[in-house]
Amino acid sequence: MTRKERDEQIETAVRNHHSGLRYFIRSLGVSDAWVDDLAQEAFLIAHRKWEELDDPENAGSWLRKIARNLVLNELTKTGRRQRLLDEKITGLLIDTFASDPEPGAEEDTEIRVTALRECLEKMPGMIRRIIDSRYFEDKNATDIGLDLSMNPAAVRKSLFHARKTLADCLATKNIHAFQ
Repeated sequence: MTRKERDEQIETAVRNHHSGLRYFIRSLGVSDAWVDDLAQEAFLIAHRKWEELDDPENAGSWLRKIARNLVLNELTKTGRRQRLLDEKITGLLIDTFASDPEPGAEEDTEIRVTALRECLEKMPGMIRRIIDSRYFEDKNATDIGLDLSMNPAAVRKSLFHARKTLADCLATKNIHAFQ
């Protein structure tokens, strides 16, 4: 393959998979501010290792594997709190989205995200407020406790049970059938 053909394949992959890869990365619990950086990092890795791709038609799946590995690496870094919403919810989301979707992956991911939203909507009001404060407002247990007149330990315990409830809810929706 010539350099020109290689560059054209990479350009096509970026054009065809950029928005889907960003959506996939965000669905793994990455903070909005870091989605573009991780997507760009995934494309840079793909560019460096393009020869390892067996077929350009599999670029979307391959890019999602690279992105998933980047997110998993974030779980082990000390600076992970900046990029990930929360390592435990990110772990749950990675488990939920652990499959390597084939073509039409955006639809499968959308189904999973919809299921997660439905599960969140079933949570009691106070628990939902705690979840929103922690994962969408990036507050810690102490700040949430002050806002909601709760002990920080009670906030952490509520979050623990909420994550378990979310995992159970996703299992009842047979989300793992997509894997």
